[in-house]
Amino acid sequence: MKDPNDRRVLPSTPVERLRLYGVFAVFLAGFLYVAGGLAYRQLLQSGDLKEQSNSQSQRVILRPPARGRIYDRNGYALVDNRARWSVKADLAALQKEFRAEYLRLVAAEKAREVGQIDRERLMEDARLRVLQGWLNKVWFVIDETNRNSKLRRPTTKTIPVTAPGERHVSLDDLRKHLRERRALPFTLVSDLAFPGASHAQSPEDGSKSVARFIEQFPVEGPIRLESDIIRTYPFGALASHVLGYVKDTDQLPENVNDISDVRIESLQKMHYTGKTGAAGVELTYNHVLSGFTGWELWTKTSSGYNQTRLKHSEPAQGSNVILSIDYRIQAATEAGLSKIKDPQGKLLPAAAVMLDVHTGEILALASQPTFDPNRLADRVSTSYYTEVEKSGAWLNRATQGLYAPGSTFKVITAIAGMRNKVVDWDDILECGAFYRVGNRDFPEHEPVGYGDVNVDKMLAISCNVWNYQVGLRTGIEGLSAEARRFGLDRPLLNTVSDVESGGRPMTELPFAASRGLVVPDREYKLRIKAGPWNDGDTANLSIGQGYLLTTPLHMASFAASLARGETRTTPSIIHDVRRDGRHQGAEPIGLSKPQLEAIHGGMVRCVEEGTARVARIPGLPYAGKTGTTEYFQKGEKAHLAWMIGYAPADNPVVAFAVLVEGQLDTNTWGGKTAGPVAKEMLEAWAATAGSSLPVPPKPKAEPGR
Repeated sequence: MKDPNDRRVLPSTPVERLRLYGVFAVFLAGFLYVAGGLAYRQLLQSGDLKEQSNSQSQRVILRPPARGRIYDRNGYALVDNRARWSVKADLAALQKEFRAEYLRLVAAEKAREVGQIDRERLMEDARLRVLQGWLNKVWFVIDETNRNSKLRRPTTKTIPVTAPGERHVSLDDLRKHLRERRALPFTLVSDLAFPGASHAQSPEDGSKSVARFIEQFPVEGPIRLESDIIRTYPFGALASHVLGYVKDTDQLPENVNDISDVRIESLQKMHYTGKTGAAGVELTYNHVLSGFTGWELWTKTSSGYNQTRLKHSEPAQGSNVILSIDYRIQAATEAGLSKIKDPQGKLLPAAAVMLDVHTGEILALASQPTFDPNRLADRVSTSYYTEVEKSGAWLNRATQGLYAPGSTFKVITAIAGMRNKVVDWDDILECGAFYRVGNRDFPEHEPVGYGDVNVDKMLAISCNVWNYQVGLRTGIEGLSAEARRFGLDRPLLNTVSDVESGGRPMTELPFAASRGLVVPDREYKLRIKAGPWNDGDTANLSIGQGYLLTTPLHMASFAASLARGETRTTPSIIHDVRRDGRHQGAEPIGLSKPQLEAIHGGMVRCVEEGTARVARIPGLPYAGKTGTTEYFQKGEKAHLAWMIGYAPADNPVVAFAVLVEGQLDTNTWGGKTAGPVAKEMLEAWAATAGSSLPVPPKPKAEPGR
């Protein structure tokens, strides 16, 4: 019987029941919280959690595509790709060897009782020793000099003087590889088959090296043969300033996050070194040539090495580009330039251009000195880069070189004079040994003068005094306006869109001269703080000297315009069969038929009997105009040699310009120096125009692609 005085709280009391309810509520809330959290993470966050897991256990390896080819107008490949066979080490497969060598080195250090052991250094040393051992074996197999060796074991051979690094594993390269590309195979020999390698003297020797490797090394071993694509230029240095070259790039492609249905934004990305255009058409049309990046999705080990390939997508080769260049004319042009040398046998800087008169397509564009893009396609040696730099070969003198056009400008002076009605085609001017302007005598290049001279004779003999008189009568305004009508003050090449170039818009041949072009006038001289314009400046301009600056491409375009009787030609390096012969900004020159015939006749006489007679071609009459211009080099006078023109004389098809930079110790004159180059160019064109040489079928690509 319950004691009424007993005040202990029993479980059945209302207070105790409330406490139990509270405990149960807490446990229930905790259970619901945990269960809700698990459900939330399993049902709602499963995608994010899976992605986080994948980002820690998977990676994407990007594989650059082969670049598109570049063809000449007849379908000959000027730029192609070739397979490069490289010997590479699978670092993941060599882990056991690394570990064994590491333990051996640790034991050796302990036996020496050196105190504290630098284990990180020993692991690095172990990797280096193992890889060097494999590299020695590779060289023993692929080196032809080992074929007759009686001792069939790897030996340390004499390192070739030409490439001392080829037989040694570079510690710096290994460190960089482990830091940036641990999952990728490590390169031991970069190129087995290329004839430019120090150990391969011919393509056959290179192929033998590949065959010997395949014979001696198992396919699934840790040392493997891998192939990739490298740029090759079959004609060597031919048209190098047009084609350009490629360089390594580690920049990820723009489509890296949308190249597949795999979400790779958060995954680790690794990629083999790709190539990008660095100059010429390779740069301008880089986006067209580049293609689409391939990829591989891999799982990775805790050490960071690849484990299993889950998915992949093959890279797609870039599109082709078809140039307007005819490689046969280009080769003849460069051969002609290569014959122009100083007394020491060094090539003189020079440039030459040939255009189709009607379409403006460039058939040849050469600049001297040149470079071999094959030597820039892979790793560029410092010595070769310096060699090109010192020679001045990076400059494309045809599009970037700025020069006074000299007596070739006399054609524009004659046109300006006749259009401004200060002289006509049949007017005779007295031309003595000099012409006085102010208190200065401006000389004729013939000491006794030329006597009576009209337009026709002036162009044939390149009379200075005739141009002084006509230039002063026309005035600076008339001369500069006429030069601008022919586009000497503005870029002429088409601008490639940023879609095609993959970046900012640029001209078809990048970095063509624009700001440096000068057609001087009164305002220009005041702007450069050279004082007010005077008659002496006008006299100088009338013969193409003074402040006037233009490029060989501009003068070739002027010749093409003159041949058509128009003022503008838009040159293009891209071949397009759809061109209709219309040129932006072109208008009739504005001369009468007798006036045009006088200019045409004088330029034909220039070749047949005048200053360009050294460049005469029997059976091919053509129009030409030579020029010799003074310029200063190291404070002393030297000369530029020019020749422009078009051919054939009666029905022009091609126009050209040749420029040679004379040096202080050279005797450089327009017809004598530039004329023979023009002759070789025209002879090559004539041969191709009537040639029965078989032409290969054109590649299936849209013009310009």
